[in-house]
Amino acid sequence: MKIERITFKGVRELNEDSLIINNDIQVYGVADGVSSLVSFYDKDNRTGGYIASNEVKSYIESLTVSHSLLSDLEMINNRLLKKMLNNNINVLRKEHLWGTALAVVKVSEDSVEYAQTGDCMILAVYQDNSEIRPLTRLQVVHLEDVAIAKWRRSVREGLTKREDLIKRVEDILISNRLKSNTKDGYGVLNGEEEAIKYIEYGKINRTRLKHLLVMTDGLFLPKEIIPDQINYWEYITKAILEKGIQQYALDLIKLEESDPECLKYPRFKKSDDKAGIVISF
Repeated sequence: MKIERITFKGVRELNEDSLIINNDIQVYGVADGVSSLVSFYDKDNRTGGYIASNEVKSYIESLTVSHSLLSDLEMINNRLLKKMLNNNINVLRKEHLWGTALAVVKVSEDSVEYAQTGDCMILAVYQDNSEIRPLTRLQVVHLEDVAIAKWRRSVREGLTKREDLIKRVEDILISNRLKSNTKDGYGVLNGEEEAIKYIEYGKINRTRLKHLLVMTDGLFLPKEIIPDQINYWEYITKAILEKGIQQYALDLIKLEESDPECLKYPRFKKSDDKAGIVISF
């Protein structure tokens, strides 16, 4: 088994994405920290999103035995709640909560167990690249599409600065955050008791399995560059496998730099944090 991994910081001061590597129990993944809507920094000048994603990393990487990913994530969710309480966070207000999206796989001889929240993705690739199988779905896409549509309208109306565009969609982004761990929203580990109900998880067998790709949303290509007749995830998967994940990420960063105000490729940041792992069998 071969492991390739990368992480790059986006435009903010801290990289809130983390890589999770535990070779002893063969658990691998990524976590994408979600900071509170209310500004927070701890005594070490760390954001809540940074703390949350690294709590996933430190907990899983410290394990010598993992009975199930679901039980591990339940423990992490409880630890996040305790950390927020210790930092005097009002955990009854969603806008104050820290959290993390994540995608984690546990590899065994015959199977792969997986778990996911938010908009991190896991893709399985079979022998001869004959089949590319998304094991997860973007839980936030139905919410973000509304904000992106308004972003595009605002560009057509003449706005040319990202900071002005963000103001136009800010109300939607706040409303979306309040839907975390609800039937109208998406799953995220943020200390809420309901978070466990919204974790997606499962198991596949390893028959003819050749690669697993695990990534945060910072590695997703703009939809605008992908031909309509080509499946989005197949395009991304083949690009990563052909270029290697390092070069793929560098090419994406170059593309983002070419559109700093996010006009041609609508998105909320010029460059998001990125974390990705390619496991090859």
